[in-house]
Amino acid sequence: MAAASASFEVQIYKVDHWVLDTRFDIEAEALSYARRILSGGKIEGVRVVRDWRRPDGRHVETEIHAEFRAVSRTVAVAPLDEAPPVCTTVGDVYGVQSRMAINRLLRNYVERAVVTPTEVLHNHAELTRLLGIDGLVTGAVGRVAVLQAEQGAGDGRSRREALNGLLESVRDRAQRAATRKDLPAITATGFRPMFDQLNSRLSAEERDFLARVVLSRELVQMRNWLAKLDFLGELVREDGGLADEPLTVVDGVIADVMGAPSVAQELLGMQGSLAEALCNLIDLARGRLAPGGRAEDDRAVHLNELLAFHDLDETRLVILDLVRRQLKGTQPLYRHDPGKEREAFQAVLERVLSLDGIVGGGPMAEALVLRCLRFHEAGGATGRRQAIAEVAAGIPGANDRVRFLIALAGTELGRQHADDIGAALTALTGDPADFDRFIDRRLPVKDNLETLTLLYCQIAEAPLPEERRRRFADNLDHMLVAYIIHSRVVEHLDNPGDPLRHRANRLIGLCAPGTLRSRRALDMVRRRVVDHLRQPNFEHKYVEDLPDRTQRQLALREFYRLLGEAGFT
Repeated sequence: MAAASASFEVQIYKVDHWVLDTRFDIEAEALSYARRILSGGKIEGVRVVRDWRRPDGRHVETEIHAEFRAVSRTVAVAPLDEAPPVCTTVGDVYGVQSRMAINRLLRNYVERAVVTPTEVLHNHAELTRLLGIDGLVTGAVGRVAVLQAEQGAGDGRSRREALNGLLESVRDRAQRAATRKDLPAITATGFRPMFDQLNSRLSAEERDFLARVVLSRELVQMRNWLAKLDFLGELVREDGGLADEPLTVVDGVIADVMGAPSVAQELLGMQGSLAEALCNLIDLARGRLAPGGRAEDDRAVHLNELLAFHDLDETRLVILDLVRRQLKGTQPLYRHDPGKEREAFQAVLERVLSLDGIVGGGPMAEALVLRCLRFHEAGGATGRRQAIAEVAAGIPGANDRVRFLIALAGTELGRQHADDIGAALTALTGDPADFDRFIDRRLPVKDNLETLTLLYCQIAEAPLPEERRRRFADNLDHMLVAYIIHSRVVEHLDNPGDPLRHRANRLIGLCAPGTLRSRRALDMVRRRVVDHLRQPNFEHKYVEDLPDRTQRQLALREFYRLLGEAGFT
């Protein structure tokens, strides 16, 4: 009989993920029940997982039996509609884009085995198990080679040989790591101390690899996605929170878990529609998921906190990539009522808008256009042109509309429609007097200046051809100047009734790095500062309202420091 701290879960396989059926305290009873329900012919697969509660409260799950009906033993390679970035080194194979592709290609295997790409690539036993499945890895490599050859990465045969060579190197490296007896265990030291031990004697690349090996040794014992997520979340919170390189390692595995097919649904629970699920995933990626009646110990709430307060860049990327792929797919956003499909699309569209640009960047902007294209009868270039215009028109604010267009410009679809995007940007930014559509008159002038300056910087750094980028940045520059003149901000700051020191300091504040970035707007303010500096007896007038000599010296010293920061000296 098992100890009281252990139980045995019987899980059944449904389509592409495992679902808990029942739980037993005795292993023999669990195995007997599992074989009985499998022989009934109504389920595809069954497995028994031993759940052992450690003295420290952490649960460790070990698969002790797995069996599938004969008709479903074959694990097929899943479709892949986009070629992953070309891997030229073993390090590329460990990268997030490669692991995302593995999760998609091997989705059926990943779900059945409950194993992440990091575990497969770093745990020799798991890699051997995968390679032992006839034709699975060969088929996956072949599919990637064909897609990459179509994208111009050589011919299919040479690409396949290159990928097989990299895979052999990965296998050899995992095999060597498996024989090492000198790797510290996380359970004995904690993750950060383990990482620091490796860091003290290894190169950064080897340190990160072996840290993932150690992490994988723990994770392969957990045959449940949410158990893995719990464990990884605890590591992130360890000793007040991981940071820097150790956090990057753990972030990569959390990203792998979130890339598994069933995890997002299992994490969020039942959703009213695909649109609702996508909106919640976008919020989750940004660390802004509303609790919505969820309990404090809800795993989605915990992951949301991690994303809100830690730099989980790969996890965020994987979640948003899931949203992007669902948007590009064919599943309705609101299946229950086709008449609400556009309304559902609008909800998703508004959710990706942010001051920093479209959440998910250019790929998300492109996915939105391709989804909108389904609303139009016209196809080809005409349909895409209509979809671009409709998505832009559906964005409430002019600032966000510009951000959408410049994000889209950096995609393949955007390059195909560069002229259409250019015309839309010209219509939005071409008239300097049209600044009203970009500001909020209820806000202070300073806030509006920051808004326009931020947009100027985003355009100046946009993935547009040089000539167009310069032209649209100049448009925003002229608009900033027009707003400064209209709002009389310089006159207010340089009020003749105030002491010269206050006037000069306020003007210098506008010239400080990050306040005004556009050339014409900055020149306008700088000329006013220079006029002050050139007046006779400037230093005397600057401090004449200060009675104390020491205060005058300190004030002048501080003023010249600010001048230096603003680029005047």
